[in-house]
Amino acid sequence: MISDIQNRPLVLSENIEFNKLKENEFILSNAKHRHYLKINRETFNLLNLIDCVLNLNEIQQSFNVKYNKKISLQQLENLLYKDLSKYGVLKGYEENIKPYQKPDYLKLSFIIFNERLISKIVKYFNFLFKPKIAILILISCITIICFLVVLNFDTYKSFNLQESLVYFFIIMASSVTFHEIGHATSANYFGANHGGIGGGFYLFTPVYYADVTDIWRLNKLQRIIVNLSGMYFELIFCTLIALIGFLINDFVLIITAIIVCFNTLFNLNPFLRSDGYWVLSDLTNKPNLLYHSFDRVKDIFRIIIGKKVKWNKLDIMLFLYGLTSYGFICLFLYYALFQNTNSILNFPTNAIEFLKSIFNRNQEFTLAKYGELIIPLIFYYLFFNLLKIGIKKGIEKIRLATPCKHNKG
Repeated sequence: MISDIQNRPLVLSENIEFNKLKENEFILSNAKHRHYLKINRETFNLLNLIDCVLNLNEIQQSFNVKYNKKISLQQLENLLYKDLSKYGVLKGYEENIKPYQKPDYLKLSFIIFNERLISKIVKYFNFLFKPKIAILILISCITIICFLVVLNFDTYKSFNLQESLVYFFIIMASSVTFHEIGHATSANYFGANHGGIGGGFYLFTPVYYADVTDIWRLNKLQRIIVNLSGMYFELIFCTLIALIGFLINDFVLIITAIIVCFNTLFNLNPFLRSDGYWVLSDLTNKPNLLYHSFDRVKDIFRIIIGKKVKWNKLDIMLFLYGLTSYGFICLFLYYALFQNTNSILNFPTNAIEFLKSIFNRNQEFTLAKYGELIIPLIFYYLFFNLLKIGIKKGIEKIRLATPCKHNKG
């Protein structure tokens, strides 16, 4: 293949952009095909030599001389035409670009509000991210919510959530929708593309999401603002609802809005793939935070068997994060296997009974019954995921261990 292409000038696709994470790490982005790949400085330097004039051979020689490297033509060809071509790096080689895939952790996802509709909505909210306006709104909303909490601190004891479920679900549904509009608006404000707003399941729990993957083209501070903007919009929404309740003297509306407002703080949890996780991912410049943190935990076993491992301050933080994540997983497994054994063993029967209760008017349909299925669902999800990974690794080991056979014709 080298003889056919080494004399052709290489052209970098106009869709390719680079965003510096830190000194030796960059994000290669192709916004058109929604691909975002972390690359090192060597790859970044090499790709920056592609100038529509140099061919493969000239780029190889230029790179080796300029950076004192020894990359071969075959290595360069493999990098550009095999490893990177699927991300649409080179113009004229688009046939190999892999299609966009939704995140593995998001199951049965679907779009509720398409990108075109959201783009019409967000332009009316861009002003909320002007620094002076944002600071004023934050201070005002926090002050109002705190005032209403203090004012109703004693009366909340008489609040009956069961009698206010209609209020609660309407406000909650509206609030989470506004939350996702906040993510899309801030992405648009900083010049990143946004997709639609939809739903799906994360660990068998229904979730709302806005596709703002393109924010990897933004700098760290902008990405963090986008991640927190959902909570910012929910704070605004809940404050407005609580104020309306205060003005019309509707105690239930006030308390419901405050409950929903405090509920959004759960998004700061960094151990689930919610806003807090992505904020921590941006602070550490680790797009795949969970993978890197688990890898640092595995370093302990590498050290035990005598391998040398170099850590910095960030690696220590990643190790602690990974260790804590493993701790939560172990606690969950202990609870599922030893404290909730019957729900694991009787899961098929309970699931069938739950499905029957949905369609049977004579049976009571409650969220508690759904809650009883969550633990075994997550358990079996983790179990089959580990089983699938184990099978893949086993097949790969067998494939590598099997000697190649050459057929004679």
